[in-house]
Amino acid sequence: MTGHAHLIAGVLISVVATLAYNVGFVVEKHALGKLPSVHARRVVHLLRSVFSSPLWLGGFVCMLAGLGLQVVALSLVSISVVQPILVSGIVVLLVLSHVSLKERLGRREWAALSVVAGAMLAISLSLDAKSDNPGAHGAFDSLVLAAIPTVLMAVWLFLSADRLDRQLGHRLHLQAPIFGVSTGLLYGVSALATKAVAAQVQRHGVVASLPHVLGSAYLYAMILSAGFGMLLFQTALQRSQASVLVPVSNVVSSAYVVAVGSLIFGEHLPASDWKLVLRVIGFMGVLASVLLLAKAPAAAEPEMALLEAPVVLNLAGAEPHGPPSHQSHP
Repeated sequence: MTGHAHLIAGVLISVVATLAYNVGFVVEKHALGKLPSVHARRVVHLLRSVFSSPLWLGGFVCMLAGLGLQVVALSLVSISVVQPILVSGIVVLLVLSHVSLKERLGRREWAALSVVAGAMLAISLSLDAKSDNPGAHGAFDSLVLAAIPTVLMAVWLFLSADRLDRQLGHRLHLQAPIFGVSTGLLYGVSALATKAVAAQVQRHGVVASLPHVLGSAYLYAMILSAGFGMLLFQTALQRSQASVLVPVSNVVSSAYVVAVGSLIFGEHLPASDWKLVLRVIGFMGVLASVLLLAKAPAAAEPEMALLEAPVVLNLAGAEPHGPPSHQSHP
């Protein structure tokens, strides 16, 4: 397969992976709304609850299919091509959240959609078959050195966001973005291990790489980090708007793996100046879209009627006609 064919195939597979991922997120959100409260602190209860739901399992399988396609895509093109495409799935997510989950989209959300569309156009124009080749080597020690402080930071952020759930006030709207950063960092670590698995697929081929993949530490690092991320993510998804949590998580994950993974695996940005500028503009545009989402106000509660029924005052001293008054108790 030629360089251009690899590039086209990698982009198309990334798009399909993105669709599978975000459809899976929305299906899981639907299922979690019908399940009892789950939390990462109660691992057995969480796993028993979600795996007993056929709807949740359908979303989980859809996401696993997206992960498998992501491995294939990363074996064909570089991280800086695949990850922004994966992040662009917020378009799919926002539309599905609006149609299926009935989550209201405000001006910021629609502005974020427009920014993503422009960013994807910039990235598509920046594609370069000469430089967008996937890196095939990465040291496991480097991954571990990057992963340890990242996981510690992710856990601290998750616990901070979880405490906001028990607080009232203006800071509660920060919960979903903080949950998103926390889970995004964990999924970023998992994405590094996924890239390492993809590098083995690139070197040996899909079938011949199976013994190498099954015998490597990268596969089990990917499973461990993705599993831990899933526990925290399900907790966050049940407590947050999917249209805020998922985009923030996706972009943080992608930004992390592009910045760290490109260094570890020795991948290069486009050599042409104007293509490099477009790549940077595209990536920054995706990040800007997440900032718009993070600052968006939470969906408003339905407004209460000022009066539930008309009240007629009797100036002669009789009781007013209308709904009976209820005395409030402390």
